[in-house]
Formats: sequence, structure tokens, C-alpha cells
Amino acid sequence: MASSVIVCYSVHRGNTLRVARVISEVLGARIYEPEELDPVEAAEKYRLIGFGSGIYYGRHHPSIIEFAEKLPRVSGEYAFVFSTSGLPKIPFLHEYHKPLLAILVEKGFKIIGEFSCRGHNLHGALRLIGGMNKGRPNARDLERARRFAEKVLKSLEV
Repeated sequence: MASSVIVCYSVHRGNTLRVARVISEVLGARIYEPEELDPVEAAEKYRLIGFGSGIYYGRHHPSIIEFAEKLPRVSGEYAFVFSTSGLPKIPFLHEYHKPLLAILVEKGFKIIGEFSCRGHNLHGALRLIGGMNKGRPNARDLERARRFAEKVLKSLEV
């Protein structure tokens, strides 16, 4: 069984892909878009699967959710989720990861971490004013993503 893979969908500014690249460097994982990878084969081939996208109306991109829904039941495989969003993730108010996490847990994955940071957002009317979170994810965000990936890696070694 191969070690790890990241399933990522980054649409507008490449924010989430920048985070995915940092995480993939630490994990030695290849990054795929959801349509490039078969969910059944991924579950059989990889011990760890990361799932990431921007946040759209309070949840991960539909392509990530659909990919997760097509996964078979597993035993002993691990998952983590990550995202970028225009608004900060405030516990109990913005539970962006909750819908995806619920699917993964129901499929039998052991969740070993979550990461989120702000991303430059030019959606809708924000485009008229130059967006919000310009320059994000920044170097500090990407360093936090690196530390997150190091913790994920360390938890697999235990």
C-alpha cells in the first residue's frame, strides 16, 4: 500500500493548491484533482488521503464531497482535511469541515487532522473592491501548513 495522496480542488486563485503543495512536500504525496483519481482505487492503494478545497457556502467544493461519497468503506486508513476560505473558521459558528468529516468517518477513516487558513477571495461583489485577504495564504499560513503536515506524518509513525 502506497503511503499518501492528496485530493484537492483549487478553483479561483490557486489558494488551496498552494497549501496542498506545502503539505505534499512534507508527506511525499502526489496531488490529484477529484476527477483524476478513482475513489475505490485510492482507498485500496493509499494509507492516508488528504482532502482539500476552498470553502463554498460553508462546505468543501462539491467535487470533493462527491469523491468522498464514492469512497468504499475502509478499515485502518487515515484521512485529513484542509481548506482555505474568505472568512476565518470560528469553532461552533463555521464548521466548514463538518460535512466532509462526517462522510469520511461514516466510511471508516480515522481522522488525524484538520487545517484551514484564509485565502484571497474575489467572489462576487468582492471583486469590485479588490477582494478580501489579499496576499493570503501568506508565508506564515504556509509555514503553519508545513507544521500541520509534520504533525500528520509524526502521528502515522506512532
